[in-house]
Amino acid sequence: GCFVTATKVITVATVPPTVSITASQNPICAGTNVTFTATPTNSGASPTYQWYLNNIPVGTNSNTYSNAGLNTNDQIKVQVTSNSACNSGQQAMSNIITMTINAPVPANVNISGVASVCQGISTPLTANPTNGGALPTYQWFVNSNPVGTNSNTFSSTFTNGDIVTVRLTSNFGCVSNN
Repeated sequence: GCFVTATKVITVATVPPTVSITASQNPICAGTNVTFTATPTNSGASPTYQWYLNNIPVGTNSNTYSNAGLNTNDQIKVQVTSNSACNSGQQAMSNIITMTINAPVPANVNISGVASVCQGISTPLTANPTNGGALPTYQWFVNSNPVGTNSNTFSSTFTNGDIVTVRLTSNFGCVSNN
């Protein structure tokens, strides 16, 4: 008899786990709750998580961590321990997110336009916001009565002595009053 033998060398490579994190907001206003989310790869169906705030262990064994008391330059990261059959116990450290906290600023608004006009002539007025944000809302009043639309301009024929005011509601991210 004649025997033929074949040999095959099997190489099993383990792929190490990795993890990256993102923040729900950054920069933020002081006191804003921020949620950090970990996205692991090659770490099995139920990896374990250890979050760190300035290298101090925090949080729970979860793929998210939330904190409403962050300060400028606080650093957040997470370590994942894999439970995958191929790399069980292997660990990966995430990127580091460094927080920026903005100080609150006051919102303000003033009105521009002519203050003296001829009777019966429509006069345009413009609200000029400070720290109003990208989409502030406006409510105009004539003699304390709501008028106009949600616009930074208002035009009307006024009566002598009318008092015109505008209320700005800011949507700026960090105001001390809105």
